Amino acid sequence: MLQLKQRLHQSAGWFIISICLLSLVGLLAGRNSLSGTNNLIQDYALASHGRTLQGKVVIVSIDDKSIAQLGRWPWRRVMHTELLDRIHADHAKAIGLDILFVEPDQQHPDDDALLTRKIRQTGSVVLPVLVQNHNNSPVASLQHDYASAAKSLGHAHLNIDSDGVVRSIYLQEKTGAQTWQNFGLAMLEAAGQPITQQDIDSISSAHATDNQTPHTDLLTQKHLMLIPYAGPIGTFPRISYVDVLNGDFKPGTFAGKYVLVGATAAGVGDQYATPTTNTGRLMPGVEVLANITDALLSKQTLKTANHWQNIALNLIFVFFALLGFRLLEPLAALLLTLSLGALLTAITYLAVSVAGILFAPSAGLLGLAVLYPLWSWHRLDVAMRYLTHEFNLLQQDTGYLYVHTQSETKDFLDRRIAALEGATNQLRNLHTFVSASVNALPYPTLICGTDSIVRIANMAAIQHFYPDQTIRETSRPLIGERLCLITQDIISNEHSAAVVTEQLITLQANIEAEARDSLGRELLVKCTPCFNQASQHIGWIFSLIDVTKLWQAERDRDEAFRFITHDIRSPLSSIISLLELQAIAPEQASLANSVNHNSLLSKIKQQANKALMLADDFVQLSRAKSGIYTLNPVNLSDLLNEVVDDLWPQAQMQNININKRTSDEAWAIADHAILKRALTNLLSNAIKFSPANAKIDCSIQESVQLDSKQIEKIYWDITFADQGPGISQQDQASLFQPYKRFHTHSHPQIAGTGLGLAFVYHVATKLQGKVTVDSQESGSIFHLYIPQASNDE
Repeated sequence: MLQLKQRLHQSAGWFIISICLLSLVGLLAGRNSLSGTNNLIQDYALASHGRTLQGKVVIVSIDDKSIAQLGRWPWRRVMHTELLDRIHADHAKAIGLDILFVEPDQQHPDDDALLTRKIRQTGSVVLPVLVQNHNNSPVASLQHDYASAAKSLGHAHLNIDSDGVVRSIYLQEKTGAQTWQNFGLAMLEAAGQPITQQDIDSISSAHATDNQTPHTDLLTQKHLMLIPYAGPIGTFPRISYVDVLNGDFKPGTFAGKYVLVGATAAGVGDQYATPTTNTGRLMPGVEVLANITDALLSKQTLKTANHWQNIALNLIFVFFALLGFRLLEPLAALLLTLSLGALLTAITYLAVSVAGILFAPSAGLLGLAVLYPLWSWHRLDVAMRYLTHEFNLLQQDTGYLYVHTQSETKDFLDRRIAALEGATNQLRNLHTFVSASVNALPYPTLICGTDSIVRIANMAAIQHFYPDQTIRETSRPLIGERLCLITQDIISNEHSAAVVTEQLITLQANIEAEARDSLGRELLVKCTPCFNQASQHIGWIFSLIDVTKLWQAERDRDEAFRFITHDIRSPLSSIISLLELQAIAPEQASLANSVNHNSLLSKIKQQANKALMLADDFVQLSRAKSGIYTLNPVNLSDLLNEVVDDLWPQAQMQNININKRTSDEAWAIADHAILKRALTNLLSNAIKFSPANAKIDCSIQESVQLDSKQIEKIYWDITFADQGPGISQQDQASLFQPYKRFHTHSHPQIAGTGLGLAFVYHVATKLQGKVTVDSQESGSIFHLYIPQASNDE
């Protein structure tokens, strides 16, 4: 319930922050409150993409070269007459004089008449109109004669924004009842290609409102047009004024072109800052008119996005950022914010290039910029509150185990850092405590998660599953491995299947079983699910108890009990019975002849020897099992010679020939006495079960065998081949078990306890070797494999 409240509190806080941020972005985007930043982005987009010229606009520039040759400005108007004559003679389509003729030339009155006549004769000249404020009334200033002679008139007013940049013009201005069209529209009208009112409406910005000049309601500006600049200064072709006067241009230069005549020299004409003048130079007014005329010719439109389009664009990016911050980690959220900011800027640029629409992305960029620190603050605040709360709970539950950490300062952040440091130290101490406690357990213990991946393994577990010391020291075994794979060789004694399986793990039930692993170890297995405070399953605790020695001791106890109650008791009972028989009839016994008396003593001696042999074999078998060996280098060839020499008299009694094939040296690490007895047992059995006049072959040779870990290893193969009755396949399975005798009925005359081969088996096992038998009806071959001693041994 507490966690649910905390989550609801966090979600509510982030929801409020999101709503406030989206509202702020929408408000700023709708009102275009960040016009300065928007203008910078839009200007960069305009200056970067450019557009293709129609190739029909040419500028005749009143430049520094012309002023140097023709004298200071203004010049006589007769020069303009000659200029018009040369341009018209080259078949220009329209000529626009971006020169104001407000007053008549008092010094050269004939020049006005000549220029007026030439303008009328040309029939395609456009003159500018200057609208001035006179007594709070707009007045169009233009000499009447020129106005009547010109083909068309147009205003050349530019709309200068608050930052001093020319980005737009009004296509129409109205003074009283008179409507003046823009100079570019006048150029198209003079060329016989007027633009209809419908085209004007489509070219102008649909989202601009009409403008009225302050202090008067008589001047109205309509149809705002954003200027789609073709490029930086010098984009349009220029021809010097003086070169045209001198005829220094190729014929056809002005043919079919729109010619604009205007000043480009510094200090002569007007110059303006535009979105494409980013090199410190200003664009002459005549070139601005050239951009307008070319745009009207190609009907290039450039419009601002409306309020709702700007709001939608900015809110979409901020919304996706908010959504990403809700789902992603901090680094991914930061990368998402940067990507969205770059994408928003790119969309603004592409919108200008592809659709000619100017978006205002500043509100969205501002929202993205403040979102990450705002989100970071919120997450940090939530995390600090949560950690502080959990730390206080941890102090209450387990504070008696640890030393509390307190900050010496009253600063809020320092207190939080101190609390976090205390919580971290407590978690470290708790982890150390748990790890040390698990590692101190005497039995192999593994702790894994619900995915059965091992998280903690104590040293006893590592030593159990990886008895090889090299593996334990060169890696970190068990950690990160799956529990089912680690324990797959632990087979239940009841079901003959793996104790721990994926199916059992998913049941979340206790697992207890008696089992055996691939190394033959007897184990008690227990796998218990563990749960957290909310009763949720969080993992498993797996433990093993190696009861091999315990169960072996129990089996040894049972064997000893059977030995005492049966094997050793039988000969002792016989001896007691014979003695009691002597005690019952002593007089008859004394009168018995010496033969009977000697027979009684012989039977007593036989039973006593049998008991002694049983006791001796049992003691030797116990010693072989105990593993208390005195290991030293032993030459097996010499040891086999000793055994053959000791048993030679017994073999001679049956006229049995013993053949030996050994190398000079066959070294092994073993207990001399125990191994000698094992060889003696094997050779003694071969002699006892071989018929008279038989042959026994004894040999020692190298052999490569697989050890218990299926690794190839070099052994000494000590072989005893007899010509006895052989052993059936069924009997071979239990041949090396204690008290097993298989020829009691076929060879009753051969005495034995059934412990000799069991002794050999345990000696071979303790010396890390093995013993095998290959038996046929014509005899048996016993192989005793003893590991060779290495050179350093």
